[in-house]
Amino acid sequence: MQPVKHLIALLLFAIATTGLAAGNANAASFDDAQKEEIEQIVTDYLLENPDVIRQVFGKLREEDSKREQAARAERANRAKQALAENKDELLNAEDQIVFGNPDGDVTIVEFLDYNCGYCKQAFGSMLSLVESDKDLRFIVKEWPVLGPQSMEAALVAMAVTQEAPEKYWDFHKAMMTLRGTADKESALRVAEKLGLSRSKLEALYEDKSLIKPIEDNYRLAEALQLTGTPGFVVGDEVIPGFVPAQALQSKLESVRSCGSTTC
Repeated sequence: MQPVKHLIALLLFAIATTGLAAGNANAASFDDAQKEEIEQIVTDYLLENPDVIRQVFGKLREEDSKREQAARAERANRAKQALAENKDELLNAEDQIVFGNPDGDVTIVEFLDYNCGYCKQAFGSMLSLVESDKDLRFIVKEWPVLGPQSMEAALVAMAVTQEAPEKYWDFHKAMMTLRGTADKESALRVAEKLGLSRSKLEALYEDKSLIKPIEDNYRLAEALQLTGTPGFVVGDEVIPGFVPAQALQSKLESVRSCGSTTC
């Protein structure tokens, strides 16, 4: 059978199946034998012309890619708007501890979880940047999204900020290099090694007000369209996921140069 006839058969099959799905009376005129014949014609055509299948799947992938790009662009736009609306809280929250230079000219904000492997992978980059860039502000947003144990560790971190804010950076470094699961007990052991009182931290741990900054971080992360840890904010850009030090450094330089991560 010629390709044109194959194509006609393919169209007939599409019309038939569409009509059947819609309850079309004309579609009912195809008996079982005819439908089997049409199906065989379509199958034979596709087997003889595999490029048609590749073209169809290529078109589907292209359409999926376009939809995903549009969705990413929409998320980025919503995140940028949320960043503008929440900038003061993001950068100057009450009782917020700033690492690096509190008066630095550029700020990196990181949303993290102490049980997040990618956060720990990113920590080396953050440590290098804080130590090498004397004009960098670095803000940690405790965002325990990986279960109850992560919440326990975050609450101990909040207790440390209340009891000994000057030791929070050392506590943070120790937690980010901790082996095993981060939870209340492991976080308390880290704090004890830094000379902090377990009993005082446990008393603070029970203070319900410690949950408020974490709840605020949840709200901010949701507004910024973050879906998991780590998540970064640099200048006017929200960056979901792990970012190498070199890429972050490039964005910092751009912000200093033109006020945006994309000059």
